[in-house]
Amino acid sequence: MVAARWVLGLIPSQALPKIATHALEAGLDSPALRELAGELYPTLGASGPLFEQILDEVGIDIPDRSRAGLVLARAYAAQITDGTLSPYEGARKIWRIQIEVALRPELDSFVYWASEWQDADGAERRHECEAAIRIAALGLADAP
Repeated sequence: MVAARWVLGLIPSQALPKIATHALEAGLDSPALRELAGELYPTLGASGPLFEQILDEVGIDIPDRSRAGLVLARAYAAQITDGTLSPYEGARKIWRIQIEVALRPELDSFVYWASEWQDADGAERRHECEAAIRIAALGLADAP
């Protein structure tokens, strides 16, 4: 998930030392990880390559943008299914991924139902849209 967020530009440089610190606390260790955890003024130019080195050292592949978008969309789908993210907000986030990253057919239903929710003329139609989003989320979250 961290690698996917990194590829999509969703991790600011100032968050990298904190991520490295959490990794150390979780039991991971490497010289590069310790160096990044100690950065006081991280910049993407300096800390970014170090972060990618850490991902490589701990065996995390850096996905391409399309795969990263799918990983993040699946995480949003899981949040929709467990109730920590509303169906509409989750579908909007997935819609944004679809627009910014790549056209992935797995995400089309979220785009459709989020659009339908926005255009709904009443609460009943919005509930129908939310139910359809939950069904799509179940399928995406459980997909291999």
